[in-house]
Amino acid sequence: MKFLFLTMISLSLFHVGFANEKSSDEGKNESPRVTSINQLDWLTGSWEGPLGESVLEESWLPPRANTISAVVRLTKGSVTEFVELIKIEKIDQSFELRLNLFDASLKPRSEKPQVLKLSKIGDKSVTFNGVTEGSHRKLSYELVGNDKFAIRIITAQGEKIAIDLKRR
Repeated sequence: MKFLFLTMISLSLFHVGFANEKSSDEGKNESPRVTSINQLDWLTGSWEGPLGESVLEESWLPPRANTISAVVRLTKGSVTEFVELIKIEKIDQSFELRLNLFDASLKPRSEKPQVLKLSKIGDKSVTFNGVTEGSHRKLSYELVGNDKFAIRIITAQGEKIAIDLKRR
């Protein structure tokens, strides 16, 4: 009788633990639903700020045709260190971000673009998680007030980078 009782308790604890694990795993894989690329219109504009001894500039075009795009440039003194293209596209009911870095001569730094999927969205913030090999683990953008643009990155190697830009 004791054995049956202990077995029932063990099975019920296992079931509860498994159910909790399963539900938390499901939440990690599911992207928030979005309705329109216009939810990201707050990205639009030109932004600039220091990144170490360099200057980072981002120019975001307004949303159009289910995409919003940016050109990014990092300069140090009179040298362009890299140019980056970013495209966020509405696919079904979510967003996918693709980015590719180019050196000063516009040679791609990697064979394929980084691909990141939407993981969180707010009124003036958006976060993506990397899904391809070599992509950033996490990339987020947030508009703080009208003139501060916060970018937070966790690189593929786990390095945390905080970038604060101001409207130009």
